[in-house]
Amino acid sequence: MSEEPKHQSRAEAIADDEMLDEYDFSQAIRGNPYRYLSQSPIKINTIAGDREIQIKTVEVFATVAVDGKVTLQLPPEISPGEHRITLLIQENLTP
Repeated sequence: MSEEPKHQSRAEAIADDEMLDEYDFSQAIRGNPYRYLSQSPIKINTIAGDREIQIKTVEVFATVAVDGKVTLQLPPEISPGEHRITLLIQENLTP
């Protein structure tokens, strides 16, 4: 009487019929994609021309004054100079 394995790997748990032939994971990087993206430039194709950028996600606390001015402290790994910044503001809706 053979024992069945107690735990299946994730790959074993996915039935062959769930994986499509066009799936190609040969260039996949295991782990957190943030680490990969934060180290690799991203190429943007625009009408004005191609450019390479590097996008970093930074989570910090900021203070917004009545006049709309924002004060925040960026981590030291952000280089000095002019940057294009997109803000995602999370307002607390519950007291």
